[in-house]
Amino acid sequence: MVARTKAFDKNEILHKAMYVFGNRGYEGTSLPDLITGLGIARQSIYDTYGTKWELFFAAVQHYMDQKNQELQKQVDGPGTVVDKVEQVFTTIIKVLVDPELRLQCFIISSAIEQAPHNEELAAYLQTNTELSEQIFYTMLERAVKEGEVGSEVNIRDLARFLAHERIALVTSAKLGMDEPKLLGILQMVLSVFRTIQGR
Repeated sequence: MVARTKAFDKNEILHKAMYVFGNRGYEGTSLPDLITGLGIARQSIYDTYGTKWELFFAAVQHYMDQKNQELQKQVDGPGTVVDKVEQVFTTIIKVLVDPELRLQCFIISSAIEQAPHNEELAAYLQTNTELSEQIFYTMLERAVKEGEVGSEVNIRDLARFLAHERIALVTSAKLGMDEPKLLGILQMVLSVFRTIQGR
């Protein structure tokens, strides 16, 4: 008889990998760490994901895909443009102040650290950043049409600013910024929109 291979959910494994790499960083993550954290055998890791790097890249893509889907859903939802921006950033902050969930987000910090050493990863991160900028830009285009944002506002730069601040929150949290300070950044982001709307 041929021994059966233990079945596992690939997306669940990538979710666990986000946690392991986010907690230890790419360089600090060993194969034993992955075996323990993922709960699957060494050979299963090799057979399904290939190298440690390929698993890391797959986990980064899994994380980014989830976050962009969530972002798209939030900006397409009901409410004013300020409501939507507040929801996007509040959601991120809630995750970043959760001791467990924040470790998943920190995989993006590991990805940024590794990007200078890998052209494929650097290109992927750049494309992903442009995608999040475009999601914000489309939201702002609607806001201009609906009269929430003036037509004189450079919404391309504003979309880029929002995408930047979204990533910056993760980096700031990893460096130890606490919830009140993160919320302070949110208020500054919202103040930009209040200033624009006050023109």
